[in-house]
Amino acid sequence: MSVDLVIAGAIIKDHQMIEKVIESIMPYKDIFKEKFILLDGPPDDKYVGFVDDYNWYKKNLFEKYNDIFEIVDFDFNNYFRSNMEWICELSDSKYLFVIQDDVCVDKMNLGKILIDMTAKDMKLVNFPHRQLPLENDHHWFQGFGDMFPEPYIKTHGWSERVFICDREHFKNALKISPKNSKNTINFCDMIYHKKMISKEWENMNDEEKEEYWKIWGCYTHWTVLHRHLVAKR
Repeated sequence: MSVDLVIAGAIIKDHQMIEKVIESIMPYKDIFKEKFILLDGPPDDKYVGFVDDYNWYKKNLFEKYNDIFEIVDFDFNNYFRSNMEWICELSDSKYLFVIQDDVCVDKMNLGKILIDMTAKDMKLVNFPHRQLPLENDHHWFQGFGDMFPEPYIKTHGWSERVFICDREHFKNALKISPKNSKNTINFCDMIYHKKMISKEWENMNDEEKEEYWKIWGCYTHWTVLHRHLVAKR
């Protein structure tokens, strides 16, 4: 099975932050078929000085990492969802390992996770910032089936900060999901979250909710977590 690494980058004030991100995932460098850094275009409302600083940052990334990563410099501020749609079309790997440029992830057995995803037909595995509460009262995740003793929980809701997805399945989920608000136009995990806080969701039974879940097929890892470095942009 093949997997590509995708680091999703954007305008950022701390130029060293991405170094920490790369350090956290490079132990798995030999597993990745291709490695990408996607650099989103700057927002239109940024002052010239910020844009110049971003251009200098991108220049340094090209100089340091061009031999390791395919670095994609977008002209426009596309936001995360559009860039994910783009990379899903470009890549031909079975899976994408996606991590944002201000996130570090715990050590993991990536090979085992990929084998599990294939064997158990898990379409998306995300790594939360803290372990899910047993009371199942987290506003972002609603667990409804674990796979004990394997460390995966079937969840309504997922986090796009760091995740592994079946590329074709994920591409299709984005293709059929609405762009009916600023958040669902710009982001991926907000599509599910917006559904979960809707009146429609409140009136759905468990079977109907699981039918919606099949669009994403998302699981949350119970033990591998991420640390959000909270970039200033």
